[in-house]
Amino acid sequence: MEIAVSEPLITVVIPVFNSEQYIEKAVNSVLLQPNADSIELILVDDGSTDNSANICDKLSEANFGVKVFHKENGGVSSARNMGIENAKGKYIAFLDSDDWWERAFLSDDLAAELLRPQSSDLYCFSFQKVSPNKKWIKTLHVSNDTYVYNRPALSHIIGQHHCAFLYRRDYLNAYGFRYLPTKVWEDVPFCQLCCTFAKTITCMDRIIFSYYMNNKSCMHTKSSVDKFKEHFKAENLAKPIYETNGVSYNIDRTIISLIGECLKDISIENSFGFVKELIAGPEFFLLNHSDIQPWQTLQKDIRLWRKKPILAYIKCRINGIPKYVKRFLYTLRITRPLADYIQYRLIKRWG
Repeated sequence: MEIAVSEPLITVVIPVFNSEQYIEKAVNSVLLQPNADSIELILVDDGSTDNSANICDKLSEANFGVKVFHKENGGVSSARNMGIENAKGKYIAFLDSDDWWERAFLSDDLAAELLRPQSSDLYCFSFQKVSPNKKWIKTLHVSNDTYVYNRPALSHIIGQHHCAFLYRRDYLNAYGFRYLPTKVWEDVPFCQLCCTFAKTITCMDRIIFSYYMNNKSCMHTKSSVDKFKEHFKAENLAKPIYETNGVSYNIDRTIISLIGECLKDISIENSFGFVKELIAGPEFFLLNHSDIQPWQTLQKDIRLWRKKPILAYIKCRINGIPKYVKRFLYTLRITRPLADYIQYRLIKRWG
């Protein structure tokens, strides 16, 4: 299948920050795809301080389809957004530098589907999570189906990882969708916005990439309080985007659900005195001054936090014992395989 170099079928954007031990595997997983000649690969070096920048340059010199952009450190959102701005492909895909595309993903039949004039705004795929020792795998499937919508609505949201999508570039640019300027949780609002306004979404149960559960990544090393604050910020940034485009967004219910979810990890990592002081702050206003209910699975937890916070705290600490054990086991080389297994069981249970 031949496609003009100036008009690649897919642009794959990989943000790079201090990823010298992973980046070549990620790049090669894309370059070794069937129909790789139809792929444009953009590496955005986000001010790396290790040897990542040099590796990116060498990969670009050795491979015609690989482009490199170097920028001052500004976070993964700014790196991905730079990739979007410079993409030439009909579709855009995102891949983190410590993950990899699965073999033979871009098959002839998929390439032919994407080339259709009436191809979908979004294509959503299955993906798999891989434990740190790469022995444990969980696949998160989607059903084969195509959804056609007449108007934008939050009910269109498909809860899949943002890297499990192909985004039609002219669709992204028509709405101006970009990643939000937060340090974590920038990907979920972006993906949700894209799903909300898409006219057509096609889901295919084929694995696009493997998500490596890297315990040194930002998502796994940031404190639970920082994660909550960044998530809180992201939701407030997303609300006006929905409303500007004609979709009413019940942010209060989203925030109270966020509080119920994040208090679990916050309680595991901090003393009750710290948590009590935190929930008295403005970001937790809805917990103490509103009767609004979260999503159904969190309603019991929120009621307990409102009526008996000390019991809610103790419950979170007890339920967090597997995480305590996992963190301790990771400190000893001899017990890391057991820690990997515990992490696998957590993934198997909660995804």
